[in-house]
Amino acid sequence: MNIYKRKYYTESEMVLAEKSNIPDGFSSHQFAPIKRNQSAHNNRAESANSAGSQIPNIFHRAFSKMGYGATPELIAHVQTLSGATDNDKILSYIDEQLNPNSIDDSAAQTNLTQGYQTLNKTRMELYQQHSRRPDEGEIEWDFRILPGRETFYASFMLAIQSKRQLFEIMADFWHNHFNVYMDGDGIQPMFVHYDRDVIRNNTLGNFRQMLEDVTRSNCMLDYLGNAYNNKDAPNENFARELLELHTISAKNYLGHMPAADVPLDAQGRKVGYVEADVVEMARALTGWSYSGADWWDYQNGNIATGEFLFRDDWHDEGSKEIMGNTFTFDQNNKLKDMQDILDMLAEHPATAEFLATKMCKRFISDNPPQSIIDAVKQTLHQNWQAPDQIKLAMETLLKSPEFMNTWGEKIKRPFERTVASMRQMGFTYDFDPTNEHSSWMFWEFRNTGQNLFHWTSPNGYPDTKAAWLSASSIMSTWRFMQWMARFRDDNDNTYNDVLNMTLNQFPNANDRTANNIVNYWFERACGMSPNSNTQDKLANFMSYDDTSDPQGTDRNTPIDLSNNDWPGYNQERLFAVVSTIFLTSEFNYR
Repeated sequence: MNIYKRKYYTESEMVLAEKSNIPDGFSSHQFAPIKRNQSAHNNRAESANSAGSQIPNIFHRAFSKMGYGATPELIAHVQTLSGATDNDKILSYIDEQLNPNSIDDSAAQTNLTQGYQTLNKTRMELYQQHSRRPDEGEIEWDFRILPGRETFYASFMLAIQSKRQLFEIMADFWHNHFNVYMDGDGIQPMFVHYDRDVIRNNTLGNFRQMLEDVTRSNCMLDYLGNAYNNKDAPNENFARELLELHTISAKNYLGHMPAADVPLDAQGRKVGYVEADVVEMARALTGWSYSGADWWDYQNGNIATGEFLFRDDWHDEGSKEIMGNTFTFDQNNKLKDMQDILDMLAEHPATAEFLATKMCKRFISDNPPQSIIDAVKQTLHQNWQAPDQIKLAMETLLKSPEFMNTWGEKIKRPFERTVASMRQMGFTYDFDPTNEHSSWMFWEFRNTGQNLFHWTSPNGYPDTKAAWLSASSIMSTWRFMQWMARFRDDNDNTYNDVLNMTLNQFPNANDRTANNIVNYWFERACGMSPNSNTQDKLANFMSYDDTSDPQGTDRNTPIDLSNNDWPGYNQERLFAVVSTIFLTSEFNYR
């Protein structure tokens, strides 16, 4: 089976933005540790690095790294939390975000009832209604892929509107860690189950539990071929990725070294794995499947359910030697040999180090200090059986000086950039799957190069600056954001609140000048004032009063924002200025 086959769209329909290995062109900025009694004044935009570049206020820095960006409403909320300083209030906000169930997110959750049909379906309902009907009847294509499409829409909407910002960031993180290609065979019909029950159900929970839930899921079983893993011809695909990408990591792969020669750590564990361990892992995974994966599941009146199914006659019952440990089959507990292996992998320090490194790279920098990696690793390892293991590790990370005091070491990927811009614009669209505009957005966004859940290989979308510096990806993302800034429904209503936000910020019409508008929107989006060069260019454009003869006028003259007619198109210029701010390097840092 070709797991990377583009099943749903032709090559011409799946044109993705080209990736680039252009050397890092963004400078990194590091700051002295923030003291708990530091004044709010010292945390704001007048701070500068050695090159003279400004840095954002502390709220913008924190919310752009542990969420999808600051908004005035979010900053106002954090100001109500306990703490004598802004830094203390951020720490209180971290505590709040680490307990998402305590956050009232009813407004965003209500949107998930607007036109969505599949988000609450059980695993069996998803399979029997969208993958293979019990009566073997035909399933219309649009209905077959609906769970996958609705997960895409829901993920976009929640990232923009949910108050549980850290939870949404972590859901995206784990989707990339346990990546499956949505357009692979059989995956779209079951994707609601994968997102809801496997990823989100464990997002801040226990990694060992998530590891087994992934191993039992239809999407991963289909994606890497383990649903058909039979002792007569063991399939090594999932076995290899389970070791290389999910737990021990490629760093600790020792190739064809004899298993007996692998060194031990101080506690007697093998420090890495070899090719022989991959073969043994494939044997251990034989028989881990689901109802419906085999032809016989539909014969003689059988009805497939799509639920996890251990196939006794496919499983290799012999003992397995993996990383220096012997795992034996137990007739009274037929999953035990593989479950014991998952325990071993989840407890291993190499797994904790691999996860800690990826977390620190996501939230701090492409090359995080070893000190914070070690601290997060220790938390993960010491709490590997705790139900809130991941939450505890994230608390260690988010409250560290390395997280609190760095900026500009990362840039936003296309999804993060787009969601951050929509949050700034007050984007109110609910992504109702029955509205054709949702489909338009799906197809337009794919050109950015980070169409959600569409990375074909198992390693997930890259999370380094260099991977997202290509002109094609940057410009395609900006084009999408420009489109969103101008997008209107059939009644000519925009889906953003840019105009009203501007009017409310300047209730006195005499204050609606090019200078004021540019300064307000730049500081709102970037957490600091624009530099003189940027301010000059944006304000000059905002001051045009005749777009057919683009010449700057007085930037302190009031602009009539109730007028969107020729030749000035004042509202359109406003939308253009705001979307142009989203192209600046200041906005794209995190």
